[in-house]
Amino acid sequence: MIIWAIAKTTVGDALRKKVLQVFMVVAIGLIVLSLSFSQTLSFSSQRGGSADLMLLKSFGLGMMALAGIFISLILGVSLIPQEFERRTIYTILAKPVKRYEFITGKFVGALLTLGITTGLMGLTFIITVVAKAIGAHQLAASPTVGQIQGAGETSVAIFDANMIWGVVLVYLQFMVLSSIVLLFSLIFTTTVNFFMGAAVYVIGFMSTVVTSLGGAEGANNFQRAFFTTIYYVLPRFDEFNIPNQLLHPETQVDNMAFYTLKMALYGLLFVSVTLVAAILIFERKEV
Repeated sequence: MIIWAIAKTTVGDALRKKVLQVFMVVAIGLIVLSLSFSQTLSFSSQRGGSADLMLLKSFGLGMMALAGIFISLILGVSLIPQEFERRTIYTILAKPVKRYEFITGKFVGALLTLGITTGLMGLTFIITVVAKAIGAHQLAASPTVGQIQGAGETSVAIFDANMIWGVVLVYLQFMVLSSIVLLFSLIFTTTVNFFMGAAVYVIGFMSTVVTSLGGAEGANNFQRAFFTTIYYVLPRFDEFNIPNQLLHPETQVDNMAFYTLKMALYGLLFVSVTLVAAILIFERKEV
């Protein structure tokens, strides 16, 4: 299958990029080092193991999101332009390869690459949290520590299934961001694309601020229409970060599985529209 062949080639090229490897290794290293938070910040002794685990989960998800954003941007801005720079685009399109197959294959390759990097970071994150939870249980089992902490300490679960849904939500926002950057790569230069993609993420992450600006006292009709358009057109990246309680301490999700499914459908809808737009632009692009 042509799309799959292009996707596999894209994955191989992407995983060989040194900058992507650096971001992934640094993120994994910081997640592992976060095990020392309780000793460094004396957090457990102040509020208990459950608060310490909350900090660890929030830091892990936040670090994954931060590393993934840069990986998505760096990967996305070079997907199409590097084919022009190498002049391999002419060889590929000279074969019986349709343009929509080329775009779809490159995007699928990007998703697979992000899946591999997110999977490695997510596995490290889950193992780190579980190790911390086991340590908290062993600490609470100590008679001396148990007397100091008292009977009011909240019990800590060894494994929280919501961590998996949190990792999936992190991956979904990478998927949406990659589709936007892929579309921009057909319109803007590499440098402009990088900053445009970063700006879209920041504005989408601050969608609640955009809403308040549109409804601010003294805003005229043009300002309201402008901010409302931005709110509905750009993706709601903040909604993908709900599990990170440090970023959204006021939000509680009762059913993470259902919430993740809802966000997956939202992400797939946005990606579908963006990918169709990219294909239509590439069909009319002179190569």
